[in-house]
Order: sequence, then structure tokens, then C-alpha cells
Amino acid sequence: MNNIVLIGMSGVGKTQKAKYIARKTNMNYLDTDTAIVEQEGISIDEIFTKFGEDYFRNIEEEIIIKVSNLNNTVISAGGGVILRENNIDLLKQNSFIVYLKGDISTIVSNLSKSNTIRPLLKESPDLYKTVQNLYANREGLYKLYSHITVDIEDKSNEDIYNEVLNAYNEYITCGK
Repeated sequence: MNNIVLIGMSGVGKTQKAKYIARKTNMNYLDTDTAIVEQEGISIDEIFTKFGEDYFRNIEEEIIIKVSNLNNTVISAGGGVILRENNIDLLKQNSFIVYLKGDISTIVSNLSKSNTIRPLLKESPDLYKTVQNLYANREGLYKLYSHITVDIEDKSNEDIYNEVLNAYNEYITCGK
């Protein structure tokens, strides 16, 4: 286990928490969505608009193939990375996977404050309902594919870091 991968819904703060964990552990940091944007030269919203979700998922899988070979990296994975089992199979070969779980109200609040356009949410007349439906469809996969679930509610980045690192170290020690 050389990497730590954070998965979960858009709006739980995966990017911020991954950067924090990377800084505290002196590990590298990578965001799969940023890697997609850099590779394609256009925003994720533009990718969805011009080419559709399936094209985006194909690019995402290409990125996962690349990042699954990294070492000593904290990876913030896009919210839909769990939609393709191959992504998780690749990541699990070399990574400890952490599901960051947040309440729907927290996710909606964070998304409302964000400047980032989320293609699956941008056309929603009722953001709460859309997030609720997306969450209902994905939560089982997040739980299934992660080594641990970390609830983010009422926790500082330091609290989350400690919880992730303790579980990571225990996992490594047990040699699972």
C-alpha cells in the first residue's frame, strides 16, 4: 500500500482533505479531475457538454490506469470513479481507499459555495433532491469499494487526517 485514495461525493471536500493529508505525511498529491482537465485541455463541464459522460468516464479510466502506478501519493478521486469497477480494482492494487462520508445537507452547502461546475448537478432545479438521488445510487459502492469509511461531520482536517492515518497504519501493519 503506497497510496491513499479518497473517494466520496462531490462536495465532501476530498481535494482539500487530500492536500492536507499529503502535506502532513510528506506524500505527493494528485486530483484525478485536475489530471483529466490537464490532459484534455478543457474543463470537465466542457467535456460532458461536447462529448458526454461516457467519454468522460473513459478518460477518467485512462487517468486511473496512470495514477494506479504511482507511489507515495494521496489521490483525490472524482465522485464517479466508483461507477467503473475496473477503476477500483486498479487503485486497490497499490492504494488504501478511504470513503469520506458527509450528510446530504453538508454536501449541498459545500456545493452551493463552490465555484466549480459539476456537470451532473448544474441543470438541477432542486440541488438537494439531485444530490440525494446521486448519493442513494452511489453510497453502496463507496462503502463496498473502500477499506474504511470516515464521517466528515463536525471534524477538522486534523481529526480526519488522524483517523485516516491510524486506519492506514493499522491496515499496513496487519498486512491485509
